[in-house]
Amino acid sequence: MPYFIYKISSNNELSALESFDKFPDAKKRVRALREDSTARNEHTFRIIFAGDTEAAERLLREKREPSPGED
Repeated sequence: MPYFIYKISSNNELSALESFDKFPDAKKRVRALREDSTARNEHTFRIIFAGDTEAAERLLREKREPSPGED
């Protein structure tokens, strides 16, 4: 399964940017994207491991339970 990089805008709009077979490659690319992003940009970048873009977007939209200690 590939690692997908998504750009998530402030209104929670998802945009698939790239996919990688290996996590280190995806991590390196998302770090570069974050560094190139200015402080004014109102979006974030996320890596998600999924079978395809449909599954990746479903996982990104899923509400998760807070971890112990989180509010």
